[in-house]
Amino acid sequence: METYPDEYKLTDEDIEKTERRITDFDLSREQIILSVIPQKLELLVQSVLNDFMITLINDVSKLYNILMSVPDLTEDIKRPILYALDYFVDKDDEIPDEIPDLGYLDDMVIVRYVMDQIMQDNSELFQA
Repeated sequence: METYPDEYKLTDEDIEKTERRITDFDLSREQIILSVIPQKLELLVQSVLNDFMITLINDVSKLYNILMSVPDLTEDIKRPILYALDYFVDKDDEIPDEIPDLGYLDDMVIVRYVMDQIMQDNSELFQA
């Protein structure tokens, strides 16, 4: 598991807000989100990449592949994954994606937070 400096991690307040948003996330958005992920990844791959963007691409790909390859995921696992992927595809999130060099930093932090939470009890999902 990779570790990041504290400035790349959620504050306690942000964790509470993120957990509330995950709990309230509408699972009916799954197909819409899954249909947009490949295009968004392709767009990102074609840009000038920095280290955290490469991490983001790898992490989003892992979460996407879990959803696509494990059809019987529980809602407790599916909901945070879909939330993180939805956050990634939203270009107007906390730091808009158009901001050079920083636009995807918040996406990476949210996606990494979700991956870390899922890996705590479900590391087998990331074996491959």
